[in-house]
Amino acid sequence: MSENLGKKILSLVGGQDNITNITHCATRLRMRLANSEIAHKNKAKIESLDGVISVVEKAGQFQVVIGPAVPQIYDQLIENTDLTSSENEHTAKEENTNWFLKLMDVIGGIFTPLLPLFAGSGVFRGLVLLATQLNWLSTSSSTYHILTVASTAVFYFLPIMLAVTAAEKFKCDKFVAAAIMGALIMPEFMKLMGSTGNGTVVHFFGIPLVLMTYTSTVVPAILATWCLSYLEKWLRSWIPTNLQLLFVPLISLFVMVPLTAGVFGPFGVYVGEGISNVINWLMNLNGWVAGAMIGGVWNIFVIFGLQWAVNPVMINNISSLGYDYIVPLTCAANFGMAGATLGTFVRTKDKKMKAYSISALLSIFFAGITEPAIYGIGIRYKKPLVGAVAGGAVGGAIIGGMKAKAFAFVFGGLTTLPAFVGKTFIPYCVGLLACFVVGCVVTMVLGIDENNTEQAADKSDSVQPVSDESILSPISGEIEDLTQAHDPAFADGSMGDGFVIEPSSGDVYAPFDGEVTMLFNTKHAIGLTSDNGVQVMIHIGIDTVKLNGEYFESFVKQGDKIKQGQKLLHFDLNEIKKAGYDCSTVVIVMNTKDYQSVELLNAGKNDHGSATLKVQV
Repeated sequence: MSENLGKKILSLVGGQDNITNITHCATRLRMRLANSEIAHKNKAKIESLDGVISVVEKAGQFQVVIGPAVPQIYDQLIENTDLTSSENEHTAKEENTNWFLKLMDVIGGIFTPLLPLFAGSGVFRGLVLLATQLNWLSTSSSTYHILTVASTAVFYFLPIMLAVTAAEKFKCDKFVAAAIMGALIMPEFMKLMGSTGNGTVVHFFGIPLVLMTYTSTVVPAILATWCLSYLEKWLRSWIPTNLQLLFVPLISLFVMVPLTAGVFGPFGVYVGEGISNVINWLMNLNGWVAGAMIGGVWNIFVIFGLQWAVNPVMINNISSLGYDYIVPLTCAANFGMAGATLGTFVRTKDKKMKAYSISALLSIFFAGITEPAIYGIGIRYKKPLVGAVAGGAVGGAIIGGMKAKAFAFVFGGLTTLPAFVGKTFIPYCVGLLACFVVGCVVTMVLGIDENNTEQAADKSDSVQPVSDESILSPISGEIEDLTQAHDPAFADGSMGDGFVIEPSSGDVYAPFDGEVTMLFNTKHAIGLTSDNGVQVMIHIGIDTVKLNGEYFESFVKQGDKIKQGQKLLHFDLNEIKKAGYDCSTVVIVMNTKDYQSVELLNAGKNDHGSATLKVQV
């Protein structure tokens, strides 16, 4: 994979200043953008990059599907920019994100960091169980007990871990959140229940509290941390800054520990138990039908990110009951996709796709990760996705009908088989084999249509250039070659050719007739497209996005038609410099590759409206 992939992605999504948040899961870079139009227009170009499987735009995120190599690409971006995975103060508003997508985003943010630990611990626990069933390990030995606590610690202390990740998502003190849930699983707290167990009533300053067992629970930690985030904000709004270090944690612990024990904790426990009971009721009612439905649609869930609504249920069942019925059905979907991938390998005549199919198949078998297959094969060719759905449904019916259980939360692959060792292990394996065979056969029978996919990567939504054009300077000041830009993201020309200007005035004028195709909320950058198809971005200053629009004024909005010489923006040059920011302004031709050359005509001191760039078709 190209070492420059991260750099290319960064350029095509609009550069560092356009990214308000970046993180990753097992297979995707997940970005929130200040202005998504740039990335949307370059979607086809991003998908055509070697190493990129697909691009998904949903839940207010721009997601680049890369596969198992995503951590390395993420590291490239973090190491070569000032980006972090935490959201900046200028995070774009999410007017178009409905409540359900926001909920999925929250759930994903809380559970994603823990998924590798769940998977590793699950396989670990399965191997321990397998060793005991084969009589390789005695349950009375100290070795067994040490391995058991090592493989199950994640579930015992799950409330503390969820408190930490939830605090990062809800933007509150993660150590206070961890301490709140830690208090509820301390031996001293557990002793209060005595022999009565769940439902024991004690009193806190005369207020009755119903005690519950919180080890291995899911919902209480999330509810408590969510409440803590609001309590913290309220406390910081009136406690003097120099006293917050002491009194915010003190008051938070004093309020939240008993409040969680008396309200959020019991409510969360009952919600978790209720969900588990409903799932078990459905499986007992008709496991064959439930299995076929879940196994068939799970890959569709993954496409739309809906699996995040179900993952907590599975984790809760494993934690509270010690087993789960849904995990095996998700594995059925995985093996259905694996079969469809093998069917694609057999039917395709494209050598590159054959190699990709093998890579995607190994990703499923050894890591339980299906996204490379789903996006690179299923969505691309459509018919393999039908095969995957058919395979998942058939195998899911067998697995659900036989009520196969998982004893750990894992991703479905060959390496995670130990997590299913038990009385239903053989039916589970039979179901997986059925998924794989049906998925493969259906895909081979339906075939794949390769005729309409070869040119897709070269398509773009951008306006195509139609003639040569001169670009006028939009600002008065000292003009230099782009290589002299103080921001290396622009200086190397990776985002396009152009020039840099040290402004002597804070007024920005239209360099041609055309349209405003992009305007950042912070007004520090504007994108224009000329009537002849030249796409220009004017980026004012370095890191001025952090001013969040202060000292900037806009006289146009996105979509407006503009005339050469029309005033577009004004920025207070003196105040921005006083705030410590470099005001050097970059003017670049975003679609440079569409032209034979972009030539700087006049360097040195220029007034706005002077011919500065020549763009030649």
